[in-house]
Amino acid sequence: MTEAPNSANPRTHLDDLDDELPTGPGASFTFLYYFSTAALLTALFTARTFGVGLATGLPGQFALVGGAMSGLLGVFMNRTVTVEIPFTKKKPFLRQLESAIADMGYSLDETEGTVSRYRKVRLSRWLAGNIFVQQREQSVMLVSRAANVRTLKKRLK
Repeated sequence: MTEAPNSANPRTHLDDLDDELPTGPGASFTFLYYFSTAALLTALFTARTFGVGLATGLPGQFALVGGAMSGLLGVFMNRTVTVEIPFTKKKPFLRQLESAIADMGYSLDETEGTVSRYRKVRLSRWLAGNIFVQQREQSVMLVSRAANVRTLKKRLK
């Protein structure tokens, strides 16, 4: 059963959402994830190493420091970033972009509409994250981990 489009949103349920870029975790969620994981592991490691209980306070102090450092590093490297890069000549720019992505070890996985997904091959794909590229008239939108976006911006200058 299909729904009739309404005036506020002309898309029908049959339309793919293929022209929309995915969004990933932002800075807050990334920090919380890395902080909590590292804090827990640091507290357990400290308690085991120094032979003290978790309630003594020492593991908690180390956990706060370890969690904060890990959270900040996680935000710096792994938060999802969206950036728009303008160009003047589309074909040369896209060739340069494809080359830069390939040099990073990524290859085109699939394209839906104007959005292309690049992935690493084999086991490294599970740790590296994807790079999403949406082509527009005078620019491209990139969505990936902050470290990937920084590398691409450097290679495209």
